[in-house]
Amino acid sequence: MNRSNLLYNVIAIVILALVLFMFWNFAASTSYVEGKITSGGVVIDTLSTIYGYLYGMIPICCVLILFSLAVAFYLEEWLSHRSWQYRIIERIIAIFACIPSLVYGLFCAYFIVVKSQQISYLTLTIAVFFIVVPVTIRTTQQVIQKVDLSVREAAYALGAKRMRVIADHVIPNTFPMILTGIFTTISRVLAIAALFIVICGWKITESNSKHSFDIPNNAIVLLSSALLFSVISCLFEKKKSL
Repeated sequence: MNRSNLLYNVIAIVILALVLFMFWNFAASTSYVEGKITSGGVVIDTLSTIYGYLYGMIPICCVLILFSLAVAFYLEEWLSHRSWQYRIIERIIAIFACIPSLVYGLFCAYFIVVKSQQISYLTLTIAVFFIVVPVTIRTTQQVIQKVDLSVREAAYALGAKRMRVIADHVIPNTFPMILTGIFTTISRVLAIAALFIVICGWKITESNSKHSFDIPNNAIVLLSSALLFSVISCLFEKKKSL
C-alpha cells in the first residue's frame, strides 16, 4: 500500500469515526429520561406502534435505493477514479458495506428499544440509511465496473453522449445484477425489521409480566420474506453467470 492510499484510508476512517460519534450523541440525546418523551419520540408500548412506523419506512427505503443507484452511477460514470473525492467516498462506502447488517440492527435496537424505550421516524430513517445505502452503492459499483470498456469506447467513437451510453449500453448490461443487489438489500432490511420486532416484543412482554413472550407472526413473515428475496437474488446471480 503506497502512501497516498494509506492517507485516503486514514481520512476515511477518521470521517467514519466522526459519523459514528455524531450518531452516538444523537441517539443518547433522545433517551427516555424520567418517564418523559424527548425529541418527538413515541413510547414503545404496543407492537401496533412498531408496525405503523415500519410500514412508514417502505417509501423511505425505496427512495434510498434510488438514491444509492444514482450515487453509484455518478461515482463510476462521472467522477474520475483518480480524484481524491472518489477515493475517500469509495473507501467510506466500502467500510460501511463490510459491516454486517446484524451489527446495525443490534446497534439501533439497543438505542431505540433497550436504552430509550421510544421510537421516531428520524431514528429509523438513519438506521435504514446505514443498512440500505452503503450495500446498494457498493454492489452497483461492482456491477458497473464489470461492463466491458470496449462497449463504452465504441459508443463514444460513434459520437454517443454519456447519458446515451449509460441508457443504451451500461444499464441493459448491468440491470440483472443491479436487481440482484437490490434484492439482497431488501433481504437485509426485512431481516433487521424482524429482529427489531422480536426485540420490541420481548421488551413489551418484559414490562408486562402477565404475558409470556412469543415471536410475533409478523416477524416470522418478515424472516420468510427475507429468505425468499435472498433465494431470488442467488438465482438471478447464478443465471447471469451462466
